[in-house]
Amino acid sequence: MLATLIIVFREVIEAALVVSIVAAATTGVAGRNRWLVAGVGAGILGAAIVAGFAGTIANSLQGTGQEVFNASVLFIAVIMLGWHNVWMNSHGRELAAEMKAVGRDVAVGARPLYAVAIAVGIAVLREGSEVVLFLYGIASGGTGASGLLTGGIIGVVSGAALGYALYKGLLNLSTKKLFAVTGWMILLLAAGLAAQGANYLTRAGLLPPLGRNIWDTSWLLTEQSILGQILHTLIGYTARPSGIQLLFYVGTLVIIGGAMKIYGNGSGQKLGRVAACVLGAFSASALIPGGHADAAAIKVYSPYVEQGEVEIEYQGYRTFDGDASKDNEQKHKVGLAYGVTDFWATEVYGIWKKDAGGSTHFDATEWENRFQLTERGKYFADLGFLIEYEHVRDRQGDADELAFGPLIAKDIGRTTNTINLVLERELGANGEGGVGLTYRLQSRWRLDPLFEPAIEAYGEFGRINNFDSRDDQEHMIGPAVQGTFRGIAGLPGKLKYDVGYLFGVTPSTPDGTLKLIFEYELRI
Repeated sequence: MLATLIIVFREVIEAALVVSIVAAATTGVAGRNRWLVAGVGAGILGAAIVAGFAGTIANSLQGTGQEVFNASVLFIAVIMLGWHNVWMNSHGRELAAEMKAVGRDVAVGARPLYAVAIAVGIAVLREGSEVVLFLYGIASGGTGASGLLTGGIIGVVSGAALGYALYKGLLNLSTKKLFAVTGWMILLLAAGLAAQGANYLTRAGLLPPLGRNIWDTSWLLTEQSILGQILHTLIGYTARPSGIQLLFYVGTLVIIGGAMKIYGNGSGQKLGRVAACVLGAFSASALIPGGHADAAAIKVYSPYVEQGEVEIEYQGYRTFDGDASKDNEQKHKVGLAYGVTDFWATEVYGIWKKDAGGSTHFDATEWENRFQLTERGKYFADLGFLIEYEHVRDRQGDADELAFGPLIAKDIGRTTNTINLVLERELGANGEGGVGLTYRLQSRWRLDPLFEPAIEAYGEFGRINNFDSRDDQEHMIGPAVQGTFRGIAGLPGKLKYDVGYLFGVTPSTPDGTLKLIFEYELRI
C-alpha cells in the first residue's frame, strides 16, 4: 500500500500543480470551468487508452516508443502553455481592469481557452497514464487489490489537496499580482517540461546529451523526495541535468519569455502569432531521427515577408575544382512562393542535381516556410525563422532533410547585414546520426536598387555534439551583387538577380562555386 500511495501521490502532485496554476491564471474568466473540466476529463480518458495500448507504444520505434510518446506529449504542453502565456501577457491590463468585459469576449470565442483545456488535459494524460502503468507493475508483483485501492485513494486525495492549497493561495493575491505570478510560474513550468522532453529524446537516442551531469545537487535535494518532486514540476528542477536539457530549458525561457516581453509592450504583434508555430516546428523536428545534411544552400534568406506576393524563383550553382571528385557539381531549384500573411510565406521547389562526373537528374522536392517575427526596424535587429523540408526522389540511396533556424538582419548605415543559423537533420533509414550546424552570412551595400554589392559566406561545422575537423568542414566566402529591375518590357512586378562567386577556404570545399539566383515577384 505504501508504494502505491507514494507513486500515486507524486504523479497526482504534478498534474494537480499544473491544473491549479492554470486555473488561477484564468480565474474570473467566463467559461474557463467548462474548459478545465473538459481538459481533465479528456486527460483521464486518454490515460486509460494509453494504458490499454502500453505494450504497442513501448514496442514501437524500435523499443523507444514510450520515450517518444512522452516527449511528444510534453512538447505539445509547452506549446499550449506558451501560447496561453503570450495571450495573457498581451491582455493583462484589460484583464485586470475589466474582467467582466473580457468574460463576454470569451463567451463569443475571442479568447483561446482551448489552449487551457489542452494543457490541462495533457498534464492529466501524462501523469494518469504513468500512474496506471506503475500500478500495473506493482500489481504484477503480487500486491493485493485492497492495498492498491487504499494507497491509490490516499495518494489521489493528498496530491489533489496540495494542488488545491496552491490554487487558494494564488487567489489571495491581487488581480495584477496574480497575472504576474502565474505568468512566471507557467513560464518556468513550460521550460521544465521542455527539458523533460529533451531528456526523453536523449534516452531514446534521438538527441545528443551534449554533456551528462553538468552539475550534481542530489546531495542537497533529490528528485525522488517530495520537495524535489514539487520543484521538479514547478521550475523543472533536475539534480543532474544534461547539456541538452539546459539548452531546451533556456531556449524555452528565451522564446516564450521574449514573446511575453515584446507582446506585453503592445508591439511585435506578429511574434505572438508565430511563436507557437516556430516552437512547435522545432519541437516536432527533434522527434525525428536523423543527421546533418550537406550545406548545399547558396542563398542568404532575409527575415522579411510580403503578404500577397507571388514569386517564381530559380536558384543554381556550379563548382570548379582541379579535383574531378569536386568539379562541376550542380544544383538547380525552381520554386513558386506566396506570401500567405504578413508574417508567413511558403514556397515549393523542384530540385535537379548533378554530381561530379554524373548527369543532371531530378533529385527532390522541397517545402520552405519563412516566418517574420518582428516588425522591421522596431528592435535592435529584425528576426525571422526558416523551416525547410526536402523529400528526395530516390528513397533507397538518399535521405530526406529537415532544416530550421533563425534569420537575423540588421541595417547599419547603408548596409544590410544578415545571418542565417540553420540546424539540419537527415531523416529516415539512410540518415546519418546527429544534428548539423550550418551558417549563411551576407553584408550588402545598398548602393543603388539596380546594383548592390555584397560579401557572402557559407559553411557547415558538422554535428553539433561532435564538430568535424577543420579540414573536413566546408567553408566558402566571396563577392556577390544583387539588383532589382522594375517594369521590364512593360510587365508588372519586378525582377531580382543575385550573382556571386565563392572561394573555398578548406580542403573539403571546392575551389570555386558560381551562384545564380533570379526571382520574378508580383503582388496580387
